Amino acid sequence: MKVDTLNVNYIIDGKIIVILTKMFYEQLDEDEFQNIHFEVKVNIHQIQSKLSNSIEYAVKHLQKELPDNIGIACCQSCQHGNFNPFGDLENEIFCLKDKALLNRDDVIKTFSKQDKSFSTRSRKLLDFCKDYKPISEDEKYTYNDWDLEEFS
Repeated sequence: MKVDTLNVNYIIDGKIIVILTKMFYEQLDEDEFQNIHFEVKVNIHQIQSKLSNSIEYAVKHLQKELPDNIGIACCQSCQHGNFNPFGDLENEIFCLKDKALLNRDDVIKTFSKQDKSFSTRSRKLLDFCKDYKPISEDEKYTYNDWDLEEFS
Protein backbone atom coordinates (compact mmCIF):
# COMPACT_ATOMS: atom_id res chain seq x y z
CA MET A 1 0.00 0.00 0.00
CA LYS A 2 1.29 3.45 -0.97
CA VAL A 3 0.61 6.69 0.88
CA ASP A 4 0.69 10.24 -0.53
CA THR A 5 0.36 13.27 1.73
CA LEU A 6 -1.60 15.97 -0.09
CA ASN A 7 -2.35 19.63 0.63
CA VAL A 8 -6.13 19.64 0.27
CA ASN A 9 -8.27 22.77 0.42
CA TYR A 10 -11.34 22.58 2.64
CA ILE A 11 -14.09 25.11 3.19
CA ILE A 12 -14.73 25.21 6.94
CA ASP A 13 -17.51 27.54 8.04
CA GLY A 14 -17.04 29.55 4.84
CA LYS A 15 -13.23 29.89 5.04
CA ILE A 16 -10.76 28.04 2.82
CA ILE A 17 -8.15 26.18 4.85
CA VAL A 18 -5.41 23.80 3.64
CA ILE A 19 -5.18 20.56 5.64
CA LEU A 20 -2.72 17.73 5.08
CA THR A 21 -4.69 14.73 3.87
CA LYS A 22 -3.34 11.23 3.32
CA MET A 23 -4.33 9.16 0.31
CA PHE A 24 -3.77 5.42 0.72
CA TYR A 25 -3.86 3.25 -2.40
CA GLU A 26 -2.49 0.32 -4.33
CA GLN A 27 -1.17 1.16 -7.78
CA LEU A 28 -1.53 -1.56 -10.41
CA ASP A 29 -0.38 0.39 -13.49
CA GLU A 30 0.51 3.98 -14.30
CA ASP A 31 -3.19 4.93 -14.46
CA GLU A 32 -4.84 2.11 -12.49
CA PHE A 33 -5.46 2.26 -8.76
CA GLN A 34 -7.42 0.20 -6.27
CA ASN A 35 -8.29 0.20 -2.57
CA ILE A 36 -8.11 3.99 -2.38
CA HIS A 37 -9.13 5.88 0.72
CA PHE A 38 -8.36 9.22 2.35
CA GLU A 39 -7.62 10.11 5.96
CA VAL A 40 -7.66 13.60 7.44
CA LYS A 41 -7.61 15.04 10.94
CA VAL A 42 -9.93 18.01 11.35
CA ASN A 43 -9.73 19.54 14.82
CA ILE A 44 -10.02 16.51 17.11
CA HIS A 45 -11.77 14.29 14.56
CA GLN A 46 -9.87 11.64 12.59
CA ILE A 47 -11.88 11.05 9.41
CA GLN A 48 -11.44 8.15 7.00
CA SER A 49 -13.31 7.58 3.76
CA LYS A 50 -14.51 4.19 2.67
CA LEU A 51 -12.51 2.23 0.09
CA SER A 52 -12.96 2.78 -3.62
CA ASN A 53 -11.24 1.67 -6.81
CA SER A 54 -11.61 5.17 -8.27
CA ILE A 55 -10.02 8.39 -7.04
CA GLU A 56 -13.15 10.25 -8.14
CA TYR A 57 -15.36 8.20 -5.85
CA ALA A 58 -12.78 8.11 -3.03
CA VAL A 59 -12.89 11.93 -2.94
CA LYS A 60 -16.69 11.82 -2.91
CA HIS A 61 -16.63 9.26 -0.09
CA LEU A 62 -14.35 11.57 1.91
CA GLN A 63 -16.78 14.47 1.40
CA LYS A 64 -19.62 12.27 2.62
CA GLU A 65 -17.72 11.52 5.87
CA LEU A 66 -16.99 15.19 6.63
CA PRO A 67 -19.21 17.19 9.00
CA ASP A 68 -21.87 19.36 7.34
CA ASN A 69 -19.88 22.58 7.89
CA ILE A 70 -16.87 21.25 5.93
CA GLY A 71 -16.55 20.85 2.18
CA ILE A 72 -13.70 19.89 -0.11
CA ALA A 73 -12.68 22.82 -2.33
CA CYS A 74 -11.10 21.32 -5.45
CA CYS A 75 -11.47 21.04 -9.21
CA GLN A 76 -13.82 18.10 -8.76
CA SER A 77 -16.23 20.22 -6.67
CA CYS A 78 -15.78 23.38 -8.80
CA GLN A 79 -18.29 24.63 -11.36
CA HIS A 80 -15.43 24.99 -13.86
CA GLY A 81 -14.37 21.33 -13.49
CA ASN A 82 -15.83 19.14 -16.25
CA PHE A 83 -15.24 15.52 -17.05
CA ASN A 84 -14.55 14.56 -20.66
CA PRO A 85 -17.73 12.93 -22.04
CA PHE A 86 -15.52 10.78 -24.30
CA GLY A 87 -13.52 9.51 -21.32
CA ASP A 88 -10.66 10.79 -19.24
CA LEU A 89 -7.74 9.42 -17.29
CA GLU A 90 -7.94 8.43 -13.65
CA ASN A 91 -7.66 11.56 -11.48
CA GLU A 92 -8.32 13.91 -14.42
CA ILE A 93 -10.81 16.72 -14.88
CA PHE A 94 -10.79 19.72 -17.24
CA CYS A 95 -11.05 23.40 -16.35
CA LEU A 96 -13.51 25.15 -18.66
CA LYS A 97 -13.78 28.42 -16.73
CA ASP A 98 -13.73 30.49 -19.93
CA LYS A 99 -16.50 28.51 -21.65
CA ALA A 100 -20.21 29.28 -21.47
CA LEU A 101 -21.78 25.83 -21.24
CA LEU A 102 -25.55 25.54 -21.23
CA ASN A 103 -25.93 21.77 -21.45
CA ARG A 104 -24.29 18.41 -22.19
CA ASP A 105 -24.34 19.12 -25.95
CA ASP A 106 -22.15 22.21 -25.40
CA VAL A 107 -19.68 20.06 -23.45
CA ILE A 108 -19.58 17.47 -26.22
CA LYS A 109 -18.95 20.19 -28.83
CA THR A 110 -16.17 21.69 -26.68
CA PHE A 111 -14.40 18.36 -26.23
CA SER A 112 -14.81 17.28 -29.86
CA LYS A 113 -13.20 20.53 -31.11
CA GLN A 114 -10.14 20.42 -28.89
CA ASP A 115 -7.41 22.83 -29.93
CA LYS A 116 -3.70 22.48 -29.19
CA SER A 117 -4.05 24.36 -25.88
CA PHE A 118 -6.60 21.86 -24.57
CA SER A 119 -3.96 19.87 -22.69
CA THR A 120 -3.41 22.94 -20.48
CA ARG A 121 -6.97 22.50 -19.19
CA SER A 122 -6.23 19.11 -17.63
CA ARG A 123 -6.22 19.12 -13.82
CA LYS A 124 -6.07 16.58 -11.00
CA LEU A 125 -9.30 16.18 -9.09
CA LEU A 126 -7.97 17.71 -5.85
CA ASP A 127 -6.21 20.65 -7.55
CA PHE A 128 -7.35 24.13 -6.51
CA CYS A 129 -7.01 27.67 -7.89
CA LYS A 130 -8.14 31.22 -7.09
CA ASP A 131 -11.05 30.90 -9.55
CA TYR A 132 -12.71 28.15 -7.49
CA LYS A 133 -16.51 28.35 -7.31
CA PRO A 134 -18.66 25.56 -5.87
CA ILE A 135 -20.88 23.77 -8.38
CA SER A 136 -24.20 25.54 -8.73
CA GLU A 137 -26.72 24.45 -11.35
CA ASP A 138 -28.32 27.90 -11.07
CA GLU A 139 -25.11 29.64 -12.18
CA LYS A 140 -23.43 27.41 -14.76
CA TYR A 141 -23.85 23.98 -16.34
CA THR A 142 -21.10 21.57 -15.25
CA TYR A 143 -20.56 18.10 -16.74
CA ASN A 144 -19.73 16.62 -13.37
CA ASP A 145 -21.71 14.51 -10.91
CA TRP A 146 -20.14 15.93 -7.71
CA ASP A 147 -23.39 17.04 -6.16
CA LEU A 148 -25.37 13.89 -6.94
CA GLU A 149 -26.26 12.13 -3.70
CA GLU A 150 -25.97 8.54 -4.90
CA PHE A 151 -22.58 7.12 -5.84
CA SER A 152 -20.85 3.79 -5.50
